[in-house]
Amino acid sequence: MTETLHSEFVAQAVKNPDATAVHSDTGVLSYGELNQRSLELAERLVADGAGPGVPVGICVERTPDLLVAILAVLRSGSCYLPLDPNYPAERLAFMVRDSGTRLLLTTPASRAGCPAGPTVVVLGESVTTEPGEAPSAVVPGDTAYIIYTSGSTGTPKGVAVRHAGCVAMLAEMDRVLEGCDLSGIAAASSVCFDMSVMEIFNALCRGGSLVLVESAVHLAESRHADRITHLNMVPSVMNGLLDAGALPPNVRSVVFGGEALRRKLVDRTYRETGVQRVFNAYGPTEGTVFCSFGPVPAEGTDEPTIGPPTGTARVYVLDQDLRRLPAGEAGELFLGGVGLAHGYVNRPRTTAERFLPDPFLPGERMYRTGDLVRFTEDGELRFLGRTDHQVKLRGYRIELEEVEARLTGCPEVREAAVVVRGNRLVGYVVPTGNVPEQDTATPAGPRLDAALQSAVTARLAAGLPDYMVPATVVVLPALPLGPGGKLDRGALPEPPAPAAGADGPRTAPSTPTETALAEIWGELLDLDPAGIDVQAAFYDLGGDSLLLVRLARLMTRRFDRRVRVPDLFSFRDIASLGRWLDDDSGATPEIVQSARQRADARRAALRGRGNTGR
Repeated sequence: MTETLHSEFVAQAVKNPDATAVHSDTGVLSYGELNQRSLELAERLVADGAGPGVPVGICVERTPDLLVAILAVLRSGSCYLPLDPNYPAERLAFMVRDSGTRLLLTTPASRAGCPAGPTVVVLGESVTTEPGEAPSAVVPGDTAYIIYTSGSTGTPKGVAVRHAGCVAMLAEMDRVLEGCDLSGIAAASSVCFDMSVMEIFNALCRGGSLVLVESAVHLAESRHADRITHLNMVPSVMNGLLDAGALPPNVRSVVFGGEALRRKLVDRTYRETGVQRVFNAYGPTEGTVFCSFGPVPAEGTDEPTIGPPTGTARVYVLDQDLRRLPAGEAGELFLGGVGLAHGYVNRPRTTAERFLPDPFLPGERMYRTGDLVRFTEDGELRFLGRTDHQVKLRGYRIELEEVEARLTGCPEVREAAVVVRGNRLVGYVVPTGNVPEQDTATPAGPRLDAALQSAVTARLAAGLPDYMVPATVVVLPALPLGPGGKLDRGALPEPPAPAAGADGPRTAPSTPTETALAEIWGELLDLDPAGIDVQAAFYDLGGDSLLLVRLARLMTRRFDRRVRVPDLFSFRDIASLGRWLDDDSGATPEIVQSARQRADARRAALRGRGNTGR
């Protein structure tokens, strides 16, 4: 077993330098090229102060440069801090400041959005310092990366993960995935989530090719989609891909994780695709990607378990007094073993609260997950729920308390609660006196307020990733409370349906193309086409990234003109889409924007909610 996350990649590069390491729509790199470029950059980083214990930020769009940057940081002896260019500037600045990052890698396309403070190294710019020697003193206990997760106190917290845990995880993947075709692994997860670690290094440390795509919804748009043989996938995203007929044709194995996997989706995957093997996996960032992992057979009627514990994890199911529970009894899941993270960066108190002394193995620690599980009689784990208000939404880990803290920080809001409805976040607020009072002619109860939603959403979008911004904000006269005076989330009402034209004059379809588009949008969004404003953005009407895939496919069939998901980032409403479709020249504008440009457009749309003229 190798000692560091990157050392097996180096061995593969030496053995097969001409093999293709990375396919992407913006370029292809061989193992030899990736090896040489990452080594040269590592030497430069060392000259600039990189080394063991030094976090290096990586703010790079999803091109082969991203892989060069990650490998270079690891080879320099430092740990990498992924900084998604899609994230709001406020959140990126917090992560850099909180982690103590003083060195940051970026590209000319993303440099303008990088936080101030660290020394910036721009890939592709001429080197002004003498190259140094990449250190070889990286040991298994050193930190490989820091990933920030949502925090229950209102601020995110960084998890410091060790090389040893990553190496053990890769060895376990070799065992469980034996016999799978891993020659083409899709890299579709954000590097800010630890699923990306398995995607990247399961390919590069095993001699396979990595197919780099913008996100899972862009899989079918990749020029290299037919090279993909293996996917790591969130169940809700897979459902969306199957609905749109957008799963790459040569995928033969899928690892599900991040959400509860249902038997219905397993059956559908085997039935409707060429997938031959399905796996289900579970694990928090604090346990290094996965701590349980197992195959899900095609035959079966029971809901899938989250698999048996991996060979590298110590798994306990304990009661409130930290006593072991027998199979069949529900308790909280605690984790130990080589995959256990160091803890939370610069948060000794929080680390001590979650990483406890292991009562069964003196001198060791165990992590309190907050997940409720039970062992089955055959030694597998069945997930039952949470002990707190952490949720998983489309694979993203969200502490509802963080979103609620942001909401109550808005001057327009006195109290707030957030829940998941379907696959969307819904915020419930009791407004302060800083917003207009409800019309006395309107009955008291849940209502929508476009002006309040617009103001609140703009404030949240400035500091939270898009997936943490509630899609709908419901105004209540008071939050429902239980007998003990605590918030009763179960009593929060369903959001009222928006009334077409209630917030102002509506712009109706004026051309046959707009009318046809309104019919398609109505079908996807379960709305009356006659009530859709052609100037309203797809996201504002309830759309999401998964529905964009289906929208692109439906439009392609309806108008006999290829429509791609990226087109829908440029033309966000029916009016602009209609003008583009009616353009006799068929010219497609420049739609290949940087990740930051797309993020800015998305946040602008969020800020504009409630002001679309509906």
